[in-house]
Amino acid sequence: MSDYLPEEALTHILSRLPPKSLIKFRCVSKSWNSLISTPYFISLHAQQSALSNSRAHPVTDFIVRRYSKDEKAEIYSVHSDSAEFLEQNYVRIENPFRHMTRFYYRIVGSSNGVLCLSDDLFGHTHSIFLWNPVIRRKVALPLPKATFESTWPCMCVLGFGFDVQNGDFKVVRVAYAQVDYGYSVPPKVEVYTLSTGSWRRVGGKIPRSWMVDYFWTQAFVDGKVHWVAYRSKARQDEVENLIIVFDMSNEVFGELPLPDILTNELPFNLNAAVLDHSLAIYQCDARSWSKSCSIWVMKKYGDVESWSKQLHINVEEGFGTILGVRRNGDILLTARNGGLIAYNQDTKATMELGILGTKDSFYVCSHAESLALLIEGEEAREHPPTENLGQCGSSGDNDEDPYERVTKGEVRKQTSMLQYLTAMLEGWFM
Repeated sequence: MSDYLPEEALTHILSRLPPKSLIKFRCVSKSWNSLISTPYFISLHAQQSALSNSRAHPVTDFIVRRYSKDEKAEIYSVHSDSAEFLEQNYVRIENPFRHMTRFYYRIVGSSNGVLCLSDDLFGHTHSIFLWNPVIRRKVALPLPKATFESTWPCMCVLGFGFDVQNGDFKVVRVAYAQVDYGYSVPPKVEVYTLSTGSWRRVGGKIPRSWMVDYFWTQAFVDGKVHWVAYRSKARQDEVENLIIVFDMSNEVFGELPLPDILTNELPFNLNAAVLDHSLAIYQCDARSWSKSCSIWVMKKYGDVESWSKQLHINVEEGFGTILGVRRNGDILLTARNGGLIAYNQDTKATMELGILGTKDSFYVCSHAESLALLIEGEEAREHPPTENLGQCGSSGDNDEDPYERVTKGEVRKQTSMLQYLTAMLEGWFM
């Protein structure tokens, strides 16, 4: 292994290095390449990263995704939370999925350095990817089994996270068939595991609850995926909101109550999120353009009494979506002009950050580097666009500006889904 260091000592030293350096060090020798590429070393490196990214030493990097006005494409960048969160202070990430979808992907979530992407925002292709942007590796998931060919259309909701108990990345898919009155329950549920590379059905007790079509978000906390959902009460003309929970290790469902004030809120105005390692709910006064929003946090996981309204913001000019909260307390929002803005809780003022993109294309998440997918994944590099892009690009459609086309696509999709959900929920919440 080395003429100067015992193998155990070398392993310990290398496990503390950043993934980009380790990828380069695989070229040092066959023995180093063999060591760094083993499941044991990748697991050890992940453990060291987890210790470094604990509450005492939190992750200080954010990944920001948006559809760029300048580049007319979906782009990703890394921003340090310890620096000014401005356009010029970022590191660009190669996007291997550029021009592979109509506009951009849904980011389901991020866990242990891996992003889960789904192509279901502007038409459903069933394309799902796991992607480690730091080491440029990706895995394309096989076609799910529950596709409802005979009862299309359907609503599909995804959850993503790392199963610590079994040392495996998993994607859970909850699929509802559409019927005359909305969606049938219970849904079909299946789980993809990276170790097997395949989907399998989940049995047991499946919740007879509905998640929010199109606008759903997930929060991965305490080894579990959380979604906002709603269900019929004892009286069929009444419903209530709740949180559906899926344990990634045991692969069983559970539920958590929301604060009482949120149980009768329109479910599409509620987003599940993670705030400082805790489960959170963003409650906005409107889905498309909000002027105020409250952030509720479950301070002690599983303790219903620990729900607390942590923050409340008012932006007179309106905003699109809450994207996250920085360590300095600034809240990241999307602005009416399609830019990223920071809301200061002390001054109640907003500041434009100079990062431009279409309103609904923004996604922000904390991100820790890892070696995940080094063994299972294939190389993921960005390729230049071709002349004939078809439906995924800008050529061959018309002379309309691609950025404007994406903006109009977002408005059409959101408007149609809001009209559909409003009509479906009108008798229950309104």
